[in-house]
Amino acid sequence: MDFNNLFGVEGKVVCVTGGAGGIGRGIAGAFVAGGARVYITSRSDLQDAAAELSEVGPGECIPLQTDLANDDDIAALGASLSEREGKLDVLVNNAALGGFIHRFGELPMTEWDTMMRVNLRAPFALTQVCLPLLREAASSEAHASVINIASVDGVRIAGDNDWAYGMGKAGLIHLTRQLAGLAGNKHGRDGGHNINFNSVAPGPFPGMLDRFLETEEGRAAVGAVTVSGRVGKPEDIGAACIYLASRAGSYVSGALLPVDGGLLVGKQANS
Repeated sequence: MDFNNLFGVEGKVVCVTGGAGGIGRGIAGAFVAGGARVYITSRSDLQDAAAELSEVGPGECIPLQTDLANDDDIAALGASLSEREGKLDVLVNNAALGGFIHRFGELPMTEWDTMMRVNLRAPFALTQVCLPLLREAASSEAHASVINIASVDGVRIAGDNDWAYGMGKAGLIHLTRQLAGLAGNKHGRDGGHNINFNSVAPGPFPGMLDRFLETEEGRAAVGAVTVSGRVGKPEDIGAACIYLASRAGSYVSGALLPVDGGLLVGKQANS
């Protein structure tokens, strides 16, 4: 048995969409701290975020401004990664839209289309574009990894569900399982042998929930729905991604990993 370097990611090439803030920043920072070269994407300017993340070291962070609602931008991102790197060890599909809360009869279909385009269609398209680079990285000694950041709202029926968000995240979980199943097809056109596909389901975290976390009372109320009694920290998701991308997670594919402080079991545990 070899227990050395189980969680090592030094030298890996990583792309984290939506990596400038919130959960994405926690993911990117974890990989940079582990010695990886990390590309972060966002629609907004990324220079400051990349510089600050690079200071975490010993890895580095490189910004690639991208609008994942735009097919041309997705293709350009894939081309840029191919020009800069001969492989991609880890793709983290993290970027997402949320916060569109409507009653069923009042949801504008334009908002449905926008959210589905970014939260479900873009991860599919980007994984498709990056598959050749992932195949170059994948071997029997070191797997490549696609990690889709879903949500507990893709598992449960949330009281404040905004319809498109929960359904999009449920679709992302199913897409992850479907890709993991095809990865075993070593000789098929769709095969991604030695590429692991997994999803992570965050519970309450800063970012989309900021409006509820502005006061101590609000933070306490959000934390109370979990068994842990607290709001998650971005590095909690970063640690989960390190596990899935490192040798520690090499035998895990097609899984959904809740990182929710026990939210999904909270009602049962506290009843």
